[in-house]
Amino acid sequence: MFKFLRVSKHGILGVSYHIFRVAEFITLIAIIGLTASFVSSLVDADVTPPSILVAILALVSLTEVYIIITSILFYDHKMPFIWALCTDSLILAGLIVIAVEAGKPLSYLRCSDIGSSNSAFMFESTLSNLAGVLSAGSVFSKFIASARHVCIEMKAIWGLIIANCIFFAFTVLTGMILSLMDRRAKRVKNNNDF
Repeated sequence: MFKFLRVSKHGILGVSYHIFRVAEFITLIAIIGLTASFVSSLVDADVTPPSILVAILALVSLTEVYIIITSILFYDHKMPFIWALCTDSLILAGLIVIAVEAGKPLSYLRCSDIGSSNSAFMFESTLSNLAGVLSAGSVFSKFIASARHVCIEMKAIWGLIIANCIFFAFTVLTGMILSLMDRRAKRVKNNNDF
């Protein structure tokens, strides 16, 4: 860790940028795991997953690949912060839209009010009930209210998405500052060359 502090040419601000990148990476993996588990269970039960789950999985998977590639490029100082700033802003906008859409029904739902379903049998019966309730245009609010564990896991995914909104907001802000620092350093270097 301390060696990395000395390697970063942007000081502690650059290090904090990379630390938040690691936090984004870890939470995105958790979101992928939880969401993929739901989608897999629904597909196995011949139930069309709600479109919000597919959107979460698509955005988060692409974001994970983006973070891996840009982290390598940043470490080698091959990518300017301005490009990451633009892409991070787009990802932040997508995460905010998903957080708001998922949060509309989730924020009003109390998981403790939903019947207990801790067994695998209960989960299977929930899936079979969903097959009758959900159609091709499946309704997310019916899905999250189907069982307590579904509600709890969806609230966990929602919380991780909100955490990622905070992490990406931080990387956008630090990306702006680091981009300005790079631009200023290039200007000073160009003035000194003349």
